[in-house]
Amino acid sequence: MSNKDEEIEKILKEIKDGKEDGNENSSKIPQESEPVTEPAALETEAPLPDTESSSTSVFESESKDISFGDWQDNYSDDYADNGGNMLTNSRKKIIIGIVAAVVLIAAVCGVYFGFFYEKEEPTTTTVTTTTTTTAAPVIIRNPLTGEPDYNENAVGKRPIAVVVENSSAARPQYNINTPDIIVEGEVEGGETRMLWFYSDMTNLPEMMGPVRSARPSYVKFSELFDSLYIHYGGSHSKGDYIGGYETISADNVDDIDGMTVSSCFKRTSDRKSPHNAVLLGEKLIGAIENKNYRTELDKSSFSQFEFNEEVVPVSSTPCNTVGVKISSSTRTHNLTYNAEDKQYVNENDYKTEVRFTNVIVMFADSTYIVKHNYKGSGKSETYLNYDLSSGKGQLISCGSVVDFEWSVNNGILSFKDMNGAELKLNPGKSWICLASSNHQGSVTVE
Repeated sequence: MSNKDEEIEKILKEIKDGKEDGNENSSKIPQESEPVTEPAALETEAPLPDTESSSTSVFESESKDISFGDWQDNYSDDYADNGGNMLTNSRKKIIIGIVAAVVLIAAVCGVYFGFFYEKEEPTTTTVTTTTTTTAAPVIIRNPLTGEPDYNENAVGKRPIAVVVENSSAARPQYNINTPDIIVEGEVEGGETRMLWFYSDMTNLPEMMGPVRSARPSYVKFSELFDSLYIHYGGSHSKGDYIGGYETISADNVDDIDGMTVSSCFKRTSDRKSPHNAVLLGEKLIGAIENKNYRTELDKSSFSQFEFNEEVVPVSSTPCNTVGVKISSSTRTHNLTYNAEDKQYVNENDYKTEVRFTNVIVMFADSTYIVKHNYKGSGKSETYLNYDLSSGKGQLISCGSVVDFEWSVNNGILSFKDMNGAELKLNPGKSWICLASSNHQGSVTVE
């Protein structure tokens, strides 16, 4: 039996019990033979049922046992209340009906609102698009060659400049293809001497040389790059000649001299002295530290060249071969362009093949100075000094040639094209030739 049926049975029982209570007070209930006088209020609301049309009175029907089905079929609001009991139960029925309706409405509302409103609020997913910007990789370039993949630890460090001999007895030089830049010019007696520049002193070959003595013009040129100057001995002043040692002292140049520092030099057994003194690359840093020299680069004293990102022709004027004569007293240096690797090759001047991306000829005034009674021998020696102030030049690179102008201002060397813009070199090794502009230095291109 459902809860609703149980509730109805309970109400019917209360009705029945009320009737029985009424029989116990029978003096108050009219008999069948007696006329029934209804309250006036009930007469206006509903007429009494016709007693003649029914063989059973209302009260008799109440005395029966009424089941749920009988009550549903026979009970009607048309029945008059007997002493208020029927009215009371009728009100209960109404109340129950109202309660049932309220419960039903509440249930419907609960289902509705539970379905539509008690659900979790729909989750709004906000898709955030993150754009990752990948920074272009930082390319570290060698400041002397413009080539990439340079040692990061060498950035901002001073280069070294090594004085290397170029007499016949010194060739081929040890590791001549390793310098970033080779500077070559005349010294004395029609001989040339070189200055090898290395940007990274931590990445040097096992040995370099033969190392020879200091000359004033080479000391001056090394200062244009804030270099540590490496040499083995040097010339001294006499008469009108200012020597290499005196130039080092006057300019307060940080130098390593093989005559006084033995830790980073040795003499080889394959050549005769003085053409066999070599610099030991792995020993140099220790010698510099022992001198307590500054290793951080002074950018205000460093000549920074401009470079193209890749090797390209520098003009529309072709140059497949080039011959450079430093002065009337020197032999001609010949170089041939190799289009495959975009380098100029010198095969004969050093008794080994040497290659350069850039051939740079700087025309400079030169001065011959006679030093009498050289080393007390009674003989004289003629030295050559360069005027490193300004001049014209030619750049040969990538099968082409272009004119330019050079100058030194406040210790900085700069190259300008003929329109006054900064001249760009191609990335790679360079050979810088100091050609005498007043003693028949020349360049021939084909």
